[in-house]
Amino acid sequence: MLTTAPARADETGVDRAVHDALGRIAFAPRRPVIVALSGGGDSTALLHIAHAFMRSSRAEVPLIAATVDHGLRPGSADEARAVSRSCAEFGVRHVTERWTDRPATGLQQAARLARYRLLTDLARREGASIVLTGHTADDQAETLAMRRARATDGPGLAGIDEATLSERAVWFVRPLLETQRTDLRAWLSARGVGWLDDPSNRDPFFERVRVRAALKPADRAALSAEASRRAERRRARAGAGAACLNDRLVWRMDDGALTLDPAGIAAHGTDACTAAMAAALAWTGRLEHQPPTGHAERALAFCAEAENGAALTIAGCLMRKRDGLVRLVPEARNRRSAAMRGVDRLLPAADWPLADALARLHGAALYPPPPFTNLQTIAAH
Repeated sequence: MLTTAPARADETGVDRAVHDALGRIAFAPRRPVIVALSGGGDSTALLHIAHAFMRSSRAEVPLIAATVDHGLRPGSADEARAVSRSCAEFGVRHVTERWTDRPATGLQQAARLARYRLLTDLARREGASIVLTGHTADDQAETLAMRRARATDGPGLAGIDEATLSERAVWFVRPLLETQRTDLRAWLSARGVGWLDDPSNRDPFFERVRVRAALKPADRAALSAEASRRAERRRARAGAGAACLNDRLVWRMDDGALTLDPAGIAAHGTDACTAAMAAALAWTGRLEHQPPTGHAERALAFCAEAENGAALTIAGCLMRKRDGLVRLVPEARNRRSAAMRGVDRLLPAADWPLADALARLHGAALYPPPPFTNLQTIAAH
């Protein structure tokens, strides 16, 4: 695995697509970049293509390959060592991070969060601000199919974001999201590069494996196209919501409470108002995720229709109307700490304008902007 291949003069569609995606990333000179490497086909292809890209276009940017050994299967430590040996032959430094504080239940979600935490901690130690991950168009389609099966609305239906900010410090960027898994494996095979197959990827106990087996090629193409459309709408909606939150004639801080003027908010339009209110509820209520659209719509209806003196508890928040203005504070029973806010742990790039606007409104520390050379793909604030 990860053996070097002879140089090729021709460029494939995979090369062009991934090089274009990597070319949009604003890599900081001389700061290392982490490549999350499981040893599977997707991340192996990512490492090889990223290595070639850096040599040709960003020679001053060192790569570090990082494997997270969750210790959930016999032989996982041996696999991590094999990946490390292959990286050494390939000329890329490799680090293995081991997950030791495993819970008794909820292993899949816990493992996902552990990957973020371990790779974020590694990036901080190494002075890196970017981690590249090997999520593909197939992962996008499978994720959207799973989310559609359990949700009716909400930003999660936009699928996997092109980047996610972890703990306000490290951006996890996904340059393979437009690339098919089969194309990556064909790219590796053409160069004589092997990869590891995780047996859990064939175990029907896991929802993703069942969804993967059920999806036909046409289903995958339709879901990928739907994810792109939803992501574009999400970015546009977040940008409009941020513009609403940045309007100090509508939103302001008043004696430590977030205050809005219902008389002016409607001028921003329905989508902008709904996005701004959902983000404000999530921030004030210290929620892990944005509340459903219906919660934001109900809160907006309260702002427009409630009489002075009326109050509403919603999404961990207390809304009270007085003198025509609405004050928004955490509900008295809300015992969540500010550190539990989802945007402070994992912030999708599409929602960065909303988080940035709320941070400015509250006078809080700002979130690093998405690491792209052309931020038009992220709704401007």
